[in-house]
Amino acid sequence: MDYKPNLENPERLQLLKQFDAGQYLKHLRGKRTLATVCKELGVSTAYLSDVERGKMPSDRFIEVLANFYEINEDELFNLWGKTPILAKDEILNNRTLQRTLREINRNTKLTDAKKEELYDEIYKTYERFAKKIAQEKEDEGEV
Repeated sequence: MDYKPNLENPERLQLLKQFDAGQYLKHLRGKRTLATVCKELGVSTAYLSDVERGKMPSDRFIEVLANFYEINEDELFNLWGKTPILAKDEILNNRTLQRTLREINRNTKLTDAKKEELYDEIYKTYERFAKKIAQEKEDEGEV
């Protein structure tokens, strides 16, 4: 009898993400000892060891790790399968954004690929808007 892991199980996938993220942290630590890094971070060796072995860290600790290792915070949150704090805050504080995301999610005619295409378009719109605002500021002499 061959054992085949159930990769369709969301809980299992999350645990695999956490394990992979922990291994990535271990890689980032490199030759530095756990005790040395923990002292610099202000956490116990047991806690960081647990995180490196797959324990889910707090959002605040992910921020600390991103700053410490000088890596992109969003990417580190994504490794753990978590939403970055700034994104959560924006969603929580913006009813229009909540409504937009809810309607996109409810639209059964949108495949995952079409949703991704739509999100890309939203991002491109944001980039054009930000560029326009920057140009307006520059034109006004507010560089």
